[in-house]
Amino acid sequence: MNELELFLAHADDQRPVLDGGLPLAATLDAPGLDAPPEAPQRLANVHAPPDALPEQRWALVVPKGPAGDRLLSLLAPLQKKREEEQGEEALVYRVDPGMDPVAAGAWIQKEYRDAVRRREAARPRYLLLLGGPELISWDLQRMLGGEAFVGRLAFRDDRGYEAYVDKALRWADVMEVPRARALYHAVLDGSRAMCEGDRHLVQPALEIARQGKAAGTFDTEEVVEIPTDPAGTTLDTSSAAGVLLREAARTRAGMLFTMSHGAGIPRAGWRSLEEQYAHQGAMVLGREGDLLTANDIRRGPFLPGGVWFMFACYGAGTPLRSAYFPWLRRLHDLGVIGSAADQVLAALPRGGDPPFVAALPQAALANPEGPLAVVGHVDLAWTWSFLDYDIEGGGLVPKSRAERFQGILQAFVHGHRFGVAHHELARFFRSVSTEIAISYEERAHRASLASDFVEDQASRVRRANLWMQRQDLSAYVLLGDPAARLPIARCPAGIRYGAPGGAGSTSTEESVRREDAVLAVLRGTATAATMASRMGVPRDEVERWVGIFVDAGRAALGRMP
Repeated sequence: MNELELFLAHADDQRPVLDGGLPLAATLDAPGLDAPPEAPQRLANVHAPPDALPEQRWALVVPKGPAGDRLLSLLAPLQKKREEEQGEEALVYRVDPGMDPVAAGAWIQKEYRDAVRRREAARPRYLLLLGGPELISWDLQRMLGGEAFVGRLAFRDDRGYEAYVDKALRWADVMEVPRARALYHAVLDGSRAMCEGDRHLVQPALEIARQGKAAGTFDTEEVVEIPTDPAGTTLDTSSAAGVLLREAARTRAGMLFTMSHGAGIPRAGWRSLEEQYAHQGAMVLGREGDLLTANDIRRGPFLPGGVWFMFACYGAGTPLRSAYFPWLRRLHDLGVIGSAADQVLAALPRGGDPPFVAALPQAALANPEGPLAVVGHVDLAWTWSFLDYDIEGGGLVPKSRAERFQGILQAFVHGHRFGVAHHELARFFRSVSTEIAISYEERAHRASLASDFVEDQASRVRRANLWMQRQDLSAYVLLGDPAARLPIARCPAGIRYGAPGGAGSTSTEESVRREDAVLAVLRGTATAATMASRMGVPRDEVERWVGIFVDAGRAALGRMP
């Protein structure tokens, strides 16, 4: 099957917008083949564990003006908590609204670095953006993703921010369960996109998880596929939604991966902007009029204390302009794609309307009994996320790349902070970008050797494949605090264990700060003098803590059998 599938369906009749997909040959006309991509940037403190806040630092990015002031006041309790964890005040960056990629790049190269006097080790690696994309652009969030661990909080009213802050603080210092449950759900609606997605992503991801659990490399309590269909026939999607909601309700501090079409514009159009905000990007459940919307998960348990990876078009939000706009328009002009091009792009804001965060993840994050983070797609989601294509025997052969998603899912269930987990996708983005750059260099070299050089089709196909993959991978964003994590017993380096059963931490705040200081000195990421200055104590006091810690550890090792 040599079609490119899109995970977008009409919100009313649930039919795919591109029923039957696009021919893969159409990707040869993908834009962006005339210039190599920009080089990925280096992250901040690479000499310390990525989860360690004292070394990596947490900061806020807020819009300039009164809107930013209001958001800062709403986030003050969470800011205080992160400052206590990192042992110093959090930087607050102020940005202009509506930054395009050029403006975003300029801000990153100047203001972002100037705030710490261009000391790379001092540059905050965890950045929490406050406000919707009309205040802080999607372009800035995605470009910062190459520099740091980035998340966003955006709600329609103050109550959403307050609810999230209360929830994040409530789960911050607890160990709810020893290990996370890992839930996987695909809406098998009979469409080609979902068949391809289940075959090449969901089922391989399940197999990787099950094998990893058996081998101890995917340390989870349980790997669950919901719902199951023992007869192998099309699922009853109404019961499928019920099973999904029931499993999510009883899964605390777990991980949920879902794949579905995202709700796009109805065939008759949105009746109002409010209706579009409420339903665009919702989970399409495969039957006419059947959506999983914000109202379905606004109240009651839905993955409490967990994390949700939602694979669907516009699942996280809608941009002002699609990265695929020039390509789809060109295909329309060439007659490769008909009126479907307009239908695909009709969901984008028009007439000065702003870009927005989808209502479904907003509701999940504002729900006191909901997840702490949602990862979703801004823009159109294609099969390029998990498929690659090679030319074999004169034809294009699909190759599953489900492993691209294993890193982020494994990082979730192993207790990493959500920003660290989300950045696992960036590894593949960087790999794809590097391969594209090499492809350009090779083409330029060959062209310099022969004036009549004509590039072979395999090279053109490969580079077009890579361009599509790069655009798709760059559009996955994190909604929620990047410093939050699943409240489970599994803790990577840089994070202390919580207390069991939802109780508060048994360590005093001061002892935890001392432990963080000692570990920073032992790792070599800070000197005793630096930590002494940060904590307001003499240097020899910090050195005394280090000695006590080392002596106690040596004694413990001596008692081991």
